Amino acid sequence: MRSRSICIDAAAGGVRFPQLLVLALLLGPAFAGPARASDVEDCGGPPTDKAEAACSGIINDTARSTEDRTKAFTGRSRFNIARGKIDQALSDADAAVQLNGQFVPALIARGYVQQRKGSPDQARADFDRAIELEPKNPFGFLARGNLRVDQHAWSDAISDYGQAITLRPDLPAAHVGRARAYVESGQPDAALADANTAIAINASTPNAFYWRGQAYRRKGDMDRAIEDFSRAIAQAPQAERNAYFARAQLYSAKGDYARAIADFDRLLTALPDNKEIQQQRQQAVAMQAELAKAAGGAAPPQAAPPPGAMAGRPAAPAAGNQQVEQAKQFVAQGNNAGAVANLTQVLGGDPRNEAALRLRALAYSRLGRLADARNDLNALLKLKPDDPQLLASRALNAAGMRQFDEAMADAGRAITLDQNNSLAYLARGLVKAGTGKVQDALADYDHSISLNPKETLAFTERGLAHIGLNQLDKALLDFDQALALVPTNLVAKSWRGLALMLKGRADEGLVDIDAVLERSPNNPTAQLGRGLAMLTSSQYDRAIAAFDQIITRAPNDAFPHVLRARAYLGLKKPDNAMKDLNFILSARPDYQPALTLRGITWSALRNYDKAVEDLDRAIAQKETVEGLFARAKAHEALNHADKATEDFRKATQLTPASVFDVLAQAESKRKVQELSKRVPCGNGQSGTCL
Repeated sequence: MRSRSICIDAAAGGVRFPQLLVLALLLGPAFAGPARASDVEDCGGPPTDKAEAACSGIINDTARSTEDRTKAFTGRSRFNIARGKIDQALSDADAAVQLNGQFVPALIARGYVQQRKGSPDQARADFDRAIELEPKNPFGFLARGNLRVDQHAWSDAISDYGQAITLRPDLPAAHVGRARAYVESGQPDAALADANTAIAINASTPNAFYWRGQAYRRKGDMDRAIEDFSRAIAQAPQAERNAYFARAQLYSAKGDYARAIADFDRLLTALPDNKEIQQQRQQAVAMQAELAKAAGGAAPPQAAPPPGAMAGRPAAPAAGNQQVEQAKQFVAQGNNAGAVANLTQVLGGDPRNEAALRLRALAYSRLGRLADARNDLNALLKLKPDDPQLLASRALNAAGMRQFDEAMADAGRAITLDQNNSLAYLARGLVKAGTGKVQDALADYDHSISLNPKETLAFTERGLAHIGLNQLDKALLDFDQALALVPTNLVAKSWRGLALMLKGRADEGLVDIDAVLERSPNNPTAQLGRGLAMLTSSQYDRAIAAFDQIITRAPNDAFPHVLRARAYLGLKKPDNAMKDLNFILSARPDYQPALTLRGITWSALRNYDKAVEDLDRAIAQKETVEGLFARAKAHEALNHADKATEDFRKATQLTPASVFDVLAQAESKRKVQELSKRVPCGNGQSGTCL
């Protein structure tokens, strides 16, 4: 049975077949053989205005050879395909084929355009001819595979994609195409393998996360499916209508109607007349209302404004107050310094102007000038001492300045005045997280999100709390949601990249890390991700240099100290590693990652008793693959064979939570195999005790 989510292909009014062939055509070379002139080189390059001009120049020059003009018509056809000029693309591709009926790029281009125009038989004839002429060209098989997917001929499509992959294993479009065909034909495990391969080749491959999400959905793993649909949306938030639709359906299935409605609303913004989306949204709204009745008859709470608004939108400026109005435009454009300059002039003449105070507090916050923002919030609270939104905003401000007592007082008072104030619970969660009460913080974040599921900061902070608990999968879901709400949230993007890298998915993680560093070169989390990439690729000296810079700016941050200690161990400098770890553990004696690594460091120093002591404390908090493997090695050095064997065995059974766990588990499996040859079971004739 065809997945209901595929209905959105028609509902969303997008292309009905994958854009994979377009990529192949536009990224692949148009011309076979070496170029002989600069205009030919330009015409055969990426589909730009320069390429079109070069191609047209060759086409209009009747003195040019048939070979050059054939290539030029093909190149201009590729340009027209890229610009969506299908009729012009067909005319040019047809002209190329008329000049040379054996020029394969022209046949593939014409076949693709015929497919787009609804002539599958003519498209098939061109693709078949291209394959006949060049049976070693993967793009012919890729093109025919896409056509067969469009015709729902899944087995034939799988065969063609397989041929393309055999000819060129690093062609991500073929892996994604085959993943889709596997999903549609009820083979989700095979689909997962192909989607994972495509993502490993290029984490930015279009549709790869979407079809991996569909594979997880077919397997009943809704959380992972939602995670992948979210990642598809984060890559292309304006284009991924299928992913929004699929995610909305899963949110509804999980009873998370607020998020489902938000996704349906996003779709209806682009497709206001789509009946299927309207109907499913109405069903989600009805179910949300029924849920509210069952909970006691209360209507679903109204979404509170985001904390960035610092206690709601600024009040409308007084008539004629052009500077406040202009400041609002500056804030919307990101020119917060300009907004502050305007508003300071206004407040110089009218220090009680509420709209100006609210807006300047917001601008100061976005500039990182929290003390100045607090002054404006104090002035506002003198005007409105019982305003719960203002109190919540000041609580957030105080939490950001690590003034936890003041933040807790303001948050508590705001909750007393308004028990549905989502910002107040968010602020209280920040205080609890900042004082080490992470589980309590999670409860507040959960409650804040239940009251307002459209707040990017709440998802970001909950993701950070999950990072602190080494719950990377949960953290990724939250960062994805934060970015779905606000794609420019650099905190969520940088931490998502770091979390992906910690899970061993470096290619995916670096996409986020590079995007953040491009916009904010000094972003500490993104720089940490860069350092981690160097660490996991054994570039220990460079990693240490990167971590040094981060630690200089944030000397009390535990995580970069632990990563630098790992790099020192990689350089076989355990004494240096020990300095970092002792520094962290002197302030946080139970910090589990540091305890685990100090145990490993003690083993490197051959002090195995102390190694076991630290590792026991770390494992008592949480069993990790790396911790068990390290303790097993220490027990083995102490000749505690039974204890070592048990730890090695358990290390092979846990699910790895990080890239370091993955490496440790591989070593544990190797060790278990080695030990199994030494420890016969029963009479020693067959089997082992492991």
